[in-house]
Amino acid sequence: MAEQLQQLILDTLDREKEIKDTRTLTIPGDAAPATSQEAQLVIQGALNSLLSKEMVTYSMQEAFAYALTQEGNDIADKGSHEAVVWSVLPLKGQGAPLSIKDLKQKVGDETAKIGQGRAFKNGWIAKEGDGLVKLKESIDDTTRNELAEIRASGTLAAGEKAIAELRKRKLVQQKKLLWFSAQKGANFSTSLDKLETDLTAEMLQSGAWKTAKFKKYNFDAEGIPPNGGALHPLLKVREEFRNIFMEMGFAEMPTSQFVESGFWCFDTLFVPQQHPARDLQDTFYVSDPPESLPPPTDYYEKVQKVHTVGGYGSIGYRAPWSDADSRKLLLRTHTTASSSNLLWRLANRKGGFKPVKMFSIDRVFRNEATDATHLAEFHQ
Repeated sequence: MAEQLQQLILDTLDREKEIKDTRTLTIPGDAAPATSQEAQLVIQGALNSLLSKEMVTYSMQEAFAYALTQEGNDIADKGSHEAVVWSVLPLKGQGAPLSIKDLKQKVGDETAKIGQGRAFKNGWIAKEGDGLVKLKESIDDTTRNELAEIRASGTLAAGEKAIAELRKRKLVQQKKLLWFSAQKGANFSTSLDKLETDLTAEMLQSGAWKTAKFKKYNFDAEGIPPNGGALHPLLKVREEFRNIFMEMGFAEMPTSQFVESGFWCFDTLFVPQQHPARDLQDTFYVSDPPESLPPPTDYYEKVQKVHTVGGYGSIGYRAPWSDADSRKLLLRTHTTASSSNLLWRLANRKGGFKPVKMFSIDRVFRNEATDATHLAEFHQ
């Protein structure tokens, strides 16, 4: 089949000058075009073989589509939880209301639990006495229809917002699609000649090496780059929280600066310079360089004043102030250090302070004893 597929590629290039999308090809022996990822990997093998002979060149294309999860496929076949709940209830005024207990026996605990809430939200059902009745004689099961559309086309005409809702319900998942575009190479021909890979003693004795065609050695060849990877479980959880905040209209603040000064990490948050949290046994201090660049003078003086003598309704800590402690560099013990710095920059930007909705999720460091459940590094 490999040679037949290579010949198909060469004949197609000879006829059409270019293959823009290898998903339009039909692998010999198959009845349908090669739209699956498995089929595209087979085509890539044939392209690599032709590429080694410089008969073709090709480039990899990728796109993202959506596929149904197991639960999504079940809903596409049988209907959504809310539609199933609606279907077993009597119409209002035409029968005795169905109790919650009987509903669970008919549709199962999970479908009853999920379906009730969504059916109430859609206005399909209502509570009557101790039971439930349906309010509408017919419904449009949008969830089932959308899942059927995604299963057929890999996308949804309703847009990303509708897809995001289905992903939130874990009914669909995103998948990467690969295909290739191919062009004629320097040695293009519709004839497949077998290239020799080794110079044998028989070739030398018979003189066949003089007319033989050898496969070109590519001394610069590298391994095939991976098409993807997997996120660490902790990063997956972090990404879920990020998406929740962003869907609520929050923006993520920059928190990539792990090394902070004592001023931004402690002083601006009004942690006393004599506080135990600032001791070596609780905080990682940087030895080289030992101190930070000077902070903004006017803000530094205001913070120092509130610490030492008070202000804004406070009497201060009435304790000695150390410039050296304020300038010490350390691994931040909380992301609030970044928040404090950002608030100062927001207050001093052109046009004055304007309220913003922001969040941060990032690493912090504390000099604590490590064990099976604790590290010196964690997320906040």
